[in-house]
Amino acid sequence: AWSRSAELVKTHNDELVKRWKEEMDTLLVYAGLFSAVLTAFNVQSYQLLQPAPTDPTLAVLQRISTQLTSFSANGAFVNSTQPALAPDEVNPPFSAPGSAVWINTLWFSSLVCSLASASVALMVKQWLHELSVGLSGTSRESARVRQYRVNSLRRWQVGGIVIVIP
Repeated sequence: AWSRSAELVKTHNDELVKRWKEEMDTLLVYAGLFSAVLTAFNVQSYQLLQPAPTDPTLAVLQRISTQLTSFSANGAFVNSTQPALAPDEVNPPFSAPGSAVWINTLWFSSLVCSLASASVALMVKQWLHELSVGLSGTSRESARVRQYRVNSLRRWQVGGIVIVIP
């Protein structure tokens, strides 16, 4: 009777571990693909948070051209009606649009959540691997160790983690 009970417990635990490992493998593939797609979106939307690339030389040349056209000659004097170029006019201050900030916040938050679930899935896979290390056969000692490890998984609520991760 003992060997039959130990065999049933071993079968149940092996099936449970196998199912959880398969779920984590699926999650890791999904998280990897999702993170890759999110990274592509992040690269493109991050550009909205930066000022448009303007050539400062072009801005200075336009300012010089404006000053040269405003010169007036009165006898021995040459006067310009345009004031000197201020540093803010060469590189005006930049403020990102609110919608760009929100979009980037959502994209980066999604990426962080995806990578965090992949990290937790890796930890669960490691726990499941450690659950089956050193357990072979259906002896009384193996059954005790197996049950001890399963009780630890329950105490750490690994089953709940497996359900919540995706």
